Amino acid sequence: MGITFLSFFPRLIHSQEYAFFFLLAVALYLAWVERINPWIRTPIDLPLLGFVGWVLYTVPFATDLAYSFSEWRKLVAQVLVFYWAMFVLRSYRRIELSRLILWAVVLGSLVLSGFALVDFVLRGGTWRDRLVRAGAPYSDYNWLTTYLVLVIPILIGWVVIHRTVWVRAIGTLTLVMAGLAQVAAYTRAGWVAHLAQAVGFGLMAGRRRLLIWVLAGAIAMGGGLYVVSEIGYQRGTIDPWTLSARVTTWRLGLHQVVQHPLVGVGYGNDTFLKLHAAEVAAEKSKEPGEQVLLALHNTFAMVLMGSGVPAIILFIWIFVSIVSTLTKQWRKSTAAETQGLLVAVAVVTVGFATRNLFDYMFAGSLAHLFWILVAAGLCSVRLQISTEAGAGDLSLKEVARSEH
Repeated sequence: MGITFLSFFPRLIHSQEYAFFFLLAVALYLAWVERINPWIRTPIDLPLLGFVGWVLYTVPFATDLAYSFSEWRKLVAQVLVFYWAMFVLRSYRRIELSRLILWAVVLGSLVLSGFALVDFVLRGGTWRDRLVRAGAPYSDYNWLTTYLVLVIPILIGWVVIHRTVWVRAIGTLTLVMAGLAQVAAYTRAGWVAHLAQAVGFGLMAGRRRLLIWVLAGAIAMGGGLYVVSEIGYQRGTIDPWTLSARVTTWRLGLHQVVQHPLVGVGYGNDTFLKLHAAEVAAEKSKEPGEQVLLALHNTFAMVLMGSGVPAIILFIWIFVSIVSTLTKQWRKSTAAETQGLLVAVAVVTVGFATRNLFDYMFAGSLAHLFWILVAAGLCSVRLQISTEAGAGDLSLKEVARSEH
């Protein structure tokens, strides 16, 4: 719960990492004492571990070997968070732990959204334009909007499933504040990610009418935003210069992919700037839409340019495996609470992948929160079954034997 709650505050990333490695050491020690295997197999092991291994293989070919190896170590830390969360959830064998994790998400979202909205108002933010944008504590609007992409589906599931009045009230309040904060962030990539989540849910649930309503609503809101921009409001939101600059930057990245398709030029978000510092400096005098950005602003493009075609295939495979596994478990599950968690995490994954098409946000606390949510989703069915069977009080050794 502590690691999950700390994930909402990027400035505390080092405290979060220290706490995580301490708890990881405790978990490994406990596994050694109980004489059980701490390794928990998951349906995403092959693409996830394959991706980590391939990135390591490409490090010696990197433009800056030390930097790429440092970024690879950060990737390993993210993966360790996932497997640690899987081990703890499986070892505890009680659905209550997943509920507590969701409570940490709700409370963290409430604090995050409240801070963002108050800060937005105090800095003079308005609905007229995005000169002032809501941001996360000690961070910016990019981080805030990504947090909200991760938590809003969880909050919606929370409100739908829970029947207790005060619990639903807290969830509804948090959801409303998160929605307002997402609007106040004025980040189009976040809005597109929510659109992808709605479409993804419609496809998972097989609800064609929902898809039609979602697409019609998106067209109506886009048209309305264009109309108000014509009369002088939200012109900065409509201005496409950021997309034009991204396309210009992606072309340079694609040129590196053509030259180094197999092993890339070095894993890491700063690799692009190391290679194209001269172009970035030379084009500062051009119009904003024609300038080269400091980074690719696309996690998938960064992976492709940094570690080659095999890396991007494995990276996409990770997301596809998560969504397909959770969707299959959702359709098989009969418990409403379990179904809500499964579909919410699947929708979160769709949105997080979409958000990373426009910025490099698969990093730090955001990645930690994402992997904890994925672990909670993958464990939820087994946890529900073990709870119903009365297996909640088994020791770690007995759990390992029963699973074997």
